[in-house]
Amino acid sequence: MMKFSQKAMLNEHKAAIYAICEGEDNHTFYSGGSDRFVIKWDLKRMEAEKVVSKSPTTIVSVLYLKDQNILLIGQIEGGVHVIDLTNNKEVKYLKVHKGYIFDIQLIKEKKELVFSSGDGSISVWSADDFKLLFQKQIGKGKNRKVAYSPDRNELAVASADGFVQILNTEDLSEKFVINRLESGANSLCYVKEKLIIGTKDAHLHQFDLKTNIKEEGIAAHNWAVYDLVYNEELDLLASASRDKTVKIWNPDTLKVLKRFEGFKDRGHTHSVNTALWSSFNNYLITAGDDKIIRIWEVN
Repeated sequence: MMKFSQKAMLNEHKAAIYAICEGEDNHTFYSGGSDRFVIKWDLKRMEAEKVVSKSPTTIVSVLYLKDQNILLIGQIEGGVHVIDLTNNKEVKYLKVHKGYIFDIQLIKEKKELVFSSGDGSISVWSADDFKLLFQKQIGKGKNRKVAYSPDRNELAVASADGFVQILNTEDLSEKFVINRLESGANSLCYVKEKLIIGTKDAHLHQFDLKTNIKEEGIAAHNWAVYDLVYNEELDLLASASRDKTVKIWNPDTLKVLKRFEGFKDRGHTHSVNTALWSSFNNYLITAGDDKIIRIWEVN
């Protein structure tokens, strides 16, 4: 029987946190938010290691590139700062979008980066020299999340217009569109033979990738689902919501296994904006508007 509990609370940020990503070692990770600082954390000591960068504006996404020891910082104004951590300096500033850089994904096999933006488009960049390769308009609404499936050679883009567009990673041509979500798509992740989608109206939707059938959505939270992350080793799905809760799900049945909320669980007191399963001890890391990073343990 699995048991879920809080391992630690990390307090260094001075404002809302919007982004977290794994670091160069499995026990390290980075975080950023509206205080404009990127902080490196150590999960062994459960403390901040150092501030690695200060951004001119609010940070909404971060991604660490291990091969180059590069940190990418996506910002509210639509730019991405490329930070060389070896030499502690900015080497590039990538700007093609007019809205938030909500998500940054690496297509490792092609050495390409995908930025999803609040201006309704995505862009693809070379991970070697950071040159723009392609830009594609998805819709008019915000694109909050992108999910990548190497097995299927495809990208899934969540649009606030109420659909998810599936793209072929070879040429970014459209494979198909998932409609009938009834609300804007905020988050998504590939789980086995399904794509799980979280929406602004607090629902979770399952799309069967074998049959191309979308199952009826379930009421998962009380407010928008801001993030979905899957742990393949534990076979657990976690969701983060504006309703201040974090939930852990059985991904096959979409039954809730644990709900972290309130004083009893030492849960978040404000919107939960981002989540990450760490490969170190399979910790679940969550953060949001209450300025606190919470580490959850599964036994």
